[in-house]
Amino acid sequence: MELVDRMDYGHCYAILFDEVYEHALRADFFHHIHHAARYVVKIAQDEDTFDPGPALRCILENIRRVGCGGYVILMGNGIQLERLLRYGDKTRILDTRARYIIMHNYRLFVPQLHYIWKRIVDVLFVRPLRKKSFKWTERNRDSSPVYELSTVPFPMPIKGVFFSKIVDFWQAVYYGVEIELLKAISKAMRFNMVFYETFDADAERWGTVRDNETLTGLLREMHEGRADFALADLHHTEYNLGFMDLSIPYNTECLTFLTPEALSDNSWKTLILPFNGEMWAGVLISLFSVGFVFYAFSNTLHCIHHHKRAYQPEHDLLQRHHNRKGRTVNPFKKRCLRAMRTSKLPYRLKRLVCREYNIKKYSANNALRNLHMIPFKRKPEPWHDPLPAYDIFDTFAGCIIYTYSMLLLVSLPRLPAGWPLRVLTGWYWVYCVLVVVAYRASFTAILANPIPRLTIDTLQDLAESSISCGAWGEQNRLFFQMAQDPYSQTIGAKLEHAPDHNQAVEKVSEGMYAYYENIYLLRQLRSTRKSEKARQTLHIMQECAVHMPISIGLEKNSPLKHQVDRHVRALIEGGLTIKWLSDAIERFQSNIEIPPQEATIDLKKMYAGFVALGFGYAAAVFAFIAEKLYWRYYIETNPSFDKFLHGFTFFANKRKG
Repeated sequence: MELVDRMDYGHCYAILFDEVYEHALRADFFHHIHHAARYVVKIAQDEDTFDPGPALRCILENIRRVGCGGYVILMGNGIQLERLLRYGDKTRILDTRARYIIMHNYRLFVPQLHYIWKRIVDVLFVRPLRKKSFKWTERNRDSSPVYELSTVPFPMPIKGVFFSKIVDFWQAVYYGVEIELLKAISKAMRFNMVFYETFDADAERWGTVRDNETLTGLLREMHEGRADFALADLHHTEYNLGFMDLSIPYNTECLTFLTPEALSDNSWKTLILPFNGEMWAGVLISLFSVGFVFYAFSNTLHCIHHHKRAYQPEHDLLQRHHNRKGRTVNPFKKRCLRAMRTSKLPYRLKRLVCREYNIKKYSANNALRNLHMIPFKRKPEPWHDPLPAYDIFDTFAGCIIYTYSMLLLVSLPRLPAGWPLRVLTGWYWVYCVLVVVAYRASFTAILANPIPRLTIDTLQDLAESSISCGAWGEQNRLFFQMAQDPYSQTIGAKLEHAPDHNQAVEKVSEGMYAYYENIYLLRQLRSTRKSEKARQTLHIMQECAVHMPISIGLEKNSPLKHQVDRHVRALIEGGLTIKWLSDAIERFQSNIEIPPQEATIDLKKMYAGFVALGFGYAAAVFAFIAEKLYWRYYIETNPSFDKFLHGFTFFANKRKG
């Protein structure tokens, strides 16, 4: 069972057996193996496996079609087994790249089958050995069989005799810290041990007290005096002391919860994650406030310098006339004209001179008097008083757009006209550089770091969550209900009995359950999950509910307690308990949750760009539809609208009105 459970068979596996090993496939065999798709095929005793019947051939073809990655072949008939392998290689009905567990048989290693083991290399041969070949087993006096695990010597060539490569020796024995402790104590006190399990150990485990005050499991064995020692994860509590004696604690375990874990998939809002809400509010407020300051500065400068928004020819002509009227007349010229009038010149000559003088005197007044009657148009003279050009910060919309573009590090089309605006622009550029650098650094860190995980790491989080809790035994529920803090009492109120830890882990994987056990067992349960996704959804809570002392159980009022305590204390001081504990949990240490040091940038993390692009497209389409509706139902329905002038007449009339 353990070999099949450890085999990496993918999404399904197949078991082929005959009558010899039919007794091994009991219900508990499949109960202990992880729930996965499997094919269980029984090969009849008279089946010709080199030319199988339609039923067997159809099953083998279906196994190959679905792509099962593991084959467990338990066949005692070596002739049928070697013919099945030759038929599978000939017709390719067996996947030679899959993983195989095959019972050892000498007929598989004859020279005629050497070519098979050049193609099937991921294979493990299991051969039972006699116990007397190992002297170290005699000391333990253990009757459990020993198995040799071997494989093919790939890539070494097979020439002549087949020599398998021994991988390991396996034995179904009891192991752990308690076993090693009791072995050392028995050796020091010179007594022999016989290990056994109760018949209801799988269901009752440590044992419970039923309503009719009957005991089950380990508690019944110790209460009735059938065993001298109790080896289990016995908590040093008053509950267990009521049924047996306990040695001094040899270890302290962290009891915590196995909780579901969720990945916060917030990739769609990656663009807004670099800043929090307060920072974004400050950036938006500064954007509009600085835009308003630019607009106020621009209008203030215009008012100071009296810049006009249009050219006025009438005022220009009146100003010229006023300047001409205020000019001083030359006294010599004035004296000459007066002498000419009083002199005795011919009448015609005097009339001619006065006529020219009157024309020059009254022509300007007549032209000014008739100015509004004669249409007068001319272009402005740039060298005299040109129209002031519009600046980039003259309108409020322009101020907002250009301040936003500077925040995106986009250059201005030109510098503003006034020096106050230029100085303000320079300092706003410094602010924009600081904001953009901070945003880019935070954005890069978000893309480089892994996706944050939503975990439950404290008892307060677990008590405030809506998930239910489970633990084995009534004593664990009483422990939480009798606690002083309110969070433990809340957990104890919703704690329920969980008889099977495998089913409890499956419920945790579904996301609405938490399982209470010691941290070493939780690591083992987490590591035995076949799916990587299932392992990622299981999280061990960092806060320990309690650091529970663990002891060895003895018969009540046992005379061996003082000597056992003395030997246990010596083993603890020598550091052997720590060494045995590290050996027992060695293969689970690699399963400790370590956050990834780096994370690759994939398409999922760039969803925010597509979300922003989608929002932009949606806003553009909405604006286009709104503009078309406004033009269709407001502009075109107005009586002043001229479709040939495209609305120019309408807008001109609207300005006049």
